[in-house]
Amino acid sequence: MDMAATTSESAISFADHDIPVANLSTISLAKLRAQDPAERAHLVQATSQRGIFLLDLRGDAEGERVLAHLPDVFAVEEKYFSQSAEAKAEDIRHDIRASQDLGWKALKGGESFEISRDELVSRDTKTTTTIPCPPKLFRDQWEKISAFSTGCDEACMMLLNSLSADVVVKHHRADQPSDTGLKMVLLPSLASPPDPEGGVHTDGGSITLLFHHDLSIRAFLQDANGWAFAAPTEGCALVNVADSLQRLSSGKFLSPKHGVAQPFGGVKNRYYLSYFLRPETALLEQWSETN
Repeated sequence: MDMAATTSESAISFADHDIPVANLSTISLAKLRAQDPAERAHLVQATSQRGIFLLDLRGDAEGERVLAHLPDVFAVEEKYFSQSAEAKAEDIRHDIRASQDLGWKALKGGESFEISRDELVSRDTKTTTTIPCPPKLFRDQWEKISAFSTGCDEACMMLLNSLSADVVVKHHRADQPSDTGLKMVLLPSLASPPDPEGGVHTDGGSITLLFHHDLSIRAFLQDANGWAFAAPTEGCALVNVADSLQRLSSGKFLSPKHGVAQPFGGVKNRYYLSYFLRPETALLEQWSETN
């Protein structure tokens, strides 16, 4: 499949190759919170045409808190993944469904650790004693991780409310079980770029919010009929619509194909922080029964 988008996306040059970089819409969280009608219309357009955009967290109190904790959460993620495989294997969860990724997991070419929103809230409010104890490295920074996760959740819910309050009321209630959670991912780059088609997918939840450092996320831009990389942008998170929201909106909001890719060779550890807002478990079970 052609690497380049067919419209006026920008490009960077590296080793005589032009790397297509998407010119993504930027949505202001502060303006959405202020219920700015023009910004809400801009959001609807971005989610309908491409399904992927930048969310500017600056100038919003909750967003600024997320940005303030971001360096520390990245630091604890890097420290955690630097442990031995034996140490991390102790954090494998054996009490979860096959569809869940909680705890530590080895991935093809990398690894992940996911924290459930439901368990995080229960642990913080001490409403249950059955929550698995997080790794010591996380316990030392638990307040920051918790605040970061809560801020990401609030941002996702603000986006969802701005798109369709009805969807929130019916299928994303905070007091109902869901697989919403914060995932830390390590996917090192390789000496030679792998096939970019290998990791192409759509997300299964409602909204995904991502922080990353490198030019390593590649998305299909439907309105451009081509592929381009999403560059990390200071003060912003990369957001994409996922399959459940596309289904709940009867296809109005687009869940784009995307994946981790590598525009050029070079071995390096690449770290990602993803927040997956997912609908209530009851809805997914209902869909499973009717499919």
